[in-house]
Amino acid sequence: MSNEESNFITQKEKDKLAKERRERQLKALQEQEQKDIAATLNTSDEVAAEALALGIDAATAPVLPLIPLIEVAWADGSLTQKESEAVLEAARNKGIKNPAALEFIELLLSKKPSQLFFDRINRVITAMVQEHGGNAGSTILEQAKAVAEASGGFFGLTNSVSDEEKELLDNFAKMFGIK
Repeated sequence: MSNEESNFITQKEKDKLAKERRERQLKALQEQEQKDIAATLNTSDEVAAEALALGIDAATAPVLPLIPLIEVAWADGSLTQKESEAVLEAARNKGIKNPAALEFIELLLSKKPSQLFFDRINRVITAMVQEHGGNAGSTILEQAKAVAEASGGFFGLTNSVSDEEKELLDNFAKMFGIK
């Protein structure tokens, strides 16, 4: 075997080992992030894994219970300033101060996420509500109603909650097991 062949084989082995090391490091980072999400949300590893798969990390995880509020705000196809303010108020009331979490909220308020995003996130939120029991679902539903009512009707003469918002609120009530 020539020196060039030996060097080539050695380099291939080094590359393979480096790739395996990077994969182990990435897996370890993902596992730690999943644990951090589970701790942040006080939820199971399965729920945390699904959140992680959706791009949620420990910094943005506290935003999850606000996603239904954001979906309600977008329900009729547009987002009003008052709806946006209601979501941000809910975030403040929840104590969300992390810049990454606030930036995530702003992103979700600036451009409507896909329905697939909402559907997948809502499955995670539903699992969280089921795990936590108590009034977690009721709290989210009440906050979502407040967002729906934020824009108000036409000089108080019309209903402030659109048909799309009503339907979505009903769906949330069913998802969270609220009658």
